[in-house]
Amino acid sequence: GYAIDVEDSLEVPIKKLALRRALVNLIDNAFNYGTKVVLSVSENKNNLMIMIDDDGPGIPEDERNNVFKPFYRIDNSRNLDKKITSGGSGLGLAIAMDSITSLGGRIKLSDSPFNGLRVVIYIPV
Repeated sequence: GYAIDVEDSLEVPIKKLALRRALVNLIDNAFNYGTKVVLSVSENKNNLMIMIDDDGPGIPEDERNNVFKPFYRIDNSRNLDKKITSGGSGLGLAIAMDSITSLGGRIKLSDSPFNGLRVVIYIPV
């Protein structure tokens, strides 16, 4: 299942294609590894924050910087999922990072409350 939570009246001018490219890759990644995906969008005085939580196997803390490198694969349960080993280019997170960086933003990975991966995108407003 999935859920989307967006604050009312949230409007942020942004390069649509770059944001779309990042979100497609990150949301696709979440659904590839988990069965539950929650997308939340909010804004504070400095940033648009987009949070994607899944209930997949997550990414070990010591691998979180490496997974943004093109073609990097991790040898843990997240990479052994039969749906993933049959496909995937290893470019999804690298493309997402490039897209968000082009918007002046950054991406942070952590643990989700569903015991999977949390991806937080920060884009300055």
